[in-house]
Amino acid sequence: MIHATHSDDREVHAQVCAFNTAFEELDLMFRWDAQTYRALASADSDYGKIAQYIETHSPHLLKAYSAEFLCQAIVERKNSTVEACRQNTVQYEDSTQRARLWRARNQETARV
Repeated sequence: MIHATHSDDREVHAQVCAFNTAFEELDLMFRWDAQTYRALASADSDYGKIAQYIETHSPHLLKAYSAEFLCQAIVERKNSTVEACRQNTVQYEDSTQRARLWRARNQETARV
C-alpha cells in the first residue's frame, strides 16, 4: 500500500482549493473535496478530471456547452489561483470543509 506524503496531501488540498475557487468564480454548482479529487486521479489531465466529473455528475451542462469550452474555462481559472492556494494552508481545510457543508446542504434541499 502506498501512503501519501504530507507534501502530496498539501498539493491535493491546493488543487482542490484552486478547482473550488474556479467553480465558484464561474458560478458552477460543483464543490470538490480531497476524496473527489483523488477519485478522478485516473484521468490524465485537469481537462480529463473535469470532463469525467461533468459527464458523471452534471451531463445536462453538455447540452448547453461543449466539454472543451467548460474544461478550458475551469482550467484557466484554476491555474490562475493554484499558487495562492498553495500558500494558504488555512484555505486548504476551509475549502474541503466548505465542500462537505455545501454538499450536505444541497442534499437536504433536494430531499425537501
